Amino acid sequence: MLIEVFGPGCAKCETLAKNAKLAVEQSGGAHEIVKISDYAAMAARGILSTPALAIDGKLRIQGKAASPDEILKLLQA
Repeated sequence: MLIEVFGPGCAKCETLAKNAKLAVEQSGGAHEIVKISDYAAMAARGILSTPALAIDGKLRIQGKAASPDEILKLLQA
């Protein structure tokens, strides 16, 4: 699975990236995490507030730093 973390690098964005990494470690799956901080790329994807997280191209979280457990549930769904 491809996990994309969108954000300019603020504290909440860094927390979401860290929590995504923890969720991937807990899942035991082969997931790739990519951080995207380019505003044009975020706008092109329809992201209106950061941080945001997409899984396999589908925007799943926007505007909050989800916990590792929340992200893990999304990975398992």
